[in-house]
Amino acid sequence: MVSKEAEASKVDISFGSVFVSKKMYKQLLDEFNAFHRHDVSALLHFWTTGLGVWGAIMLALTYGQINLVYGYAAMIALTAPLFTGFLHTAMVAAFIYTPQLNVDAVPSELDNLYICAIAISVGYLAQDLVHFICQENTFMGSYIAKNPLKLLVHSIYLMPLVIDGVLERSLFLPWLVTRNRNFIIPVASRENVDILRKWIHENVAYKNETTHVWPHKQDATSGPVKKLEDDSAVYASFRKIFAAKHFDIKPIQGMNEIYVTAVGAKKAITSDAVFYTPHVDGPYFWTPWASCYRCLVGATPNKMVQTKFNLQHDSHDQTLGMYDCLGFDYNRELHWISHVPGVQNEERRSVIKLHYVVYPKGWHWYGNLVATLNQNYNTWARGNFLRTLNPAGIYEHGMAWWIWFTTWFNAVFVEFFGWDNLIYIGVCYALGPLPFLILTSFRHYAVYMATFAFRSPPVAHGYLMRDAKLYKTIALSHLGRRLLPLVVLPRDLPGLCLAVTGFSITMLATARLGFVRTYFGSELGFVKPKWIEGFPYGYIPHPMIVGQLLAYSSILWWWNADLNFETTALIGTHMTLYTIHMVQEMLTSSY
Repeated sequence: MVSKEAEASKVDISFGSVFVSKKMYKQLLDEFNAFHRHDVSALLHFWTTGLGVWGAIMLALTYGQINLVYGYAAMIALTAPLFTGFLHTAMVAAFIYTPQLNVDAVPSELDNLYICAIAISVGYLAQDLVHFICQENTFMGSYIAKNPLKLLVHSIYLMPLVIDGVLERSLFLPWLVTRNRNFIIPVASRENVDILRKWIHENVAYKNETTHVWPHKQDATSGPVKKLEDDSAVYASFRKIFAAKHFDIKPIQGMNEIYVTAVGAKKAITSDAVFYTPHVDGPYFWTPWASCYRCLVGATPNKMVQTKFNLQHDSHDQTLGMYDCLGFDYNRELHWISHVPGVQNEERRSVIKLHYVVYPKGWHWYGNLVATLNQNYNTWARGNFLRTLNPAGIYEHGMAWWIWFTTWFNAVFVEFFGWDNLIYIGVCYALGPLPFLILTSFRHYAVYMATFAFRSPPVAHGYLMRDAKLYKTIALSHLGRRLLPLVVLPRDLPGLCLAVTGFSITMLATARLGFVRTYFGSELGFVKPKWIEGFPYGYIPHPMIVGQLLAYSSILWWWNADLNFETTALIGTHMTLYTIHMVQEMLTSSY
């Protein structure tokens, strides 16, 4: 009797299933995808497989076997889905007809045979490394002992299978969109909040400064806090942001605390003032693929104190009530607290601060490292904080001012520039003048189009506006550096007036919409759709983009004789990308 598993894995190799319905390929794709769920695995497999296929094709060409390459491409084109087959054929054609590897770049004793062998070997071995990095089993390991002949089919179809993996992930374009990674939910274990509230009421004295209690230093609070750390609702919220196939999550108990607010008016410059100043809690924004999360659990009723996030839309400001849990990135999310006008709490605001490390799946050593770094910093910062709650001498007063100033400076930098953008721009600059020009002139178009196309999960609107404005400013600076030396007055006054007219139409359209609507506030659901009246709306279609096109076309026309090829190509690319985005808005807008 045949088992259900054997029946399910049985491959239909009839003419119809291979060439008409493509059922055989689809079945192979389903099996393959089960071992390539990780997005990073899919991306890296595209490059490693491409390297191996390139090596195989170059090997065939070296021995004059181009018909084998044509046959391979034709078989994939006939048996894979139409678009996948088209892309695969284009890739094979590129491997055949583009210039081959410059042998001067490698030692002379390595002839084409060795180069091809190295490419195939590196491509194959790198795939195993990718599986190890992403903590995934290999597809080959699932069948090689029972059906070794399947390796031939797997090898032939590997490139189109990988191409499909990239297509299923929308060419990884959603990675360009900055998502809102904050969450607020009611905890499931309310009884533990009640226990902690009662303990605070009975054991924490009323003071005119904040009180900080380390919950794991006494049994009465350690047990309830541990249960809150494992709260099912908290972990469910994490998993909506950090998929289990990509990330592991665990608590950082050494950072946890119970925070009880001060009684009385807010004081001017002590470390408590930091809470009312936009700030980022930690310095480790640069730990890639890992996050330390602070989760605030409301232990008392609260309607007065609101947590605001500078780089999220105003609608995402949160008033943390009792039993609510508000989670955000300890090292990246700019935030502060303010008081809701005219509202008073009847009870001291008390919050349980929980902390978690989120890190790549299976990278436990890295997760432990990130957790240790954040815990050590938190302990150091906590000590400075407590010493400056009631500054007595010159040192304490100086430290309080220093904490406030560095907090303020970092907040301004993060809000208007961003450490991640500084790193990106620095890397682009290090690559040389042309890469720097390209990678910083057109990034804002990628941000526009990717955000417009992939609106879910929720977008971090403040990050969108910050990055779009920053990179557009850099793009205009590149153009200004090239164009302003060409302007000669009064000769170029007509051309200058035309360009200014175009840019003025764009700026007026932006003023009519406001920044929130300009950066897709309606499409992303932050504000309600609204009919905009007044010039240029109602007179010029898509005035924001048309104004840019008018300005750039005026520059090309008036200064045509003075522009070099690079500047002409730069302006032409701007116009092309604006046009593509305008068509995207026309075809896919919700309104």
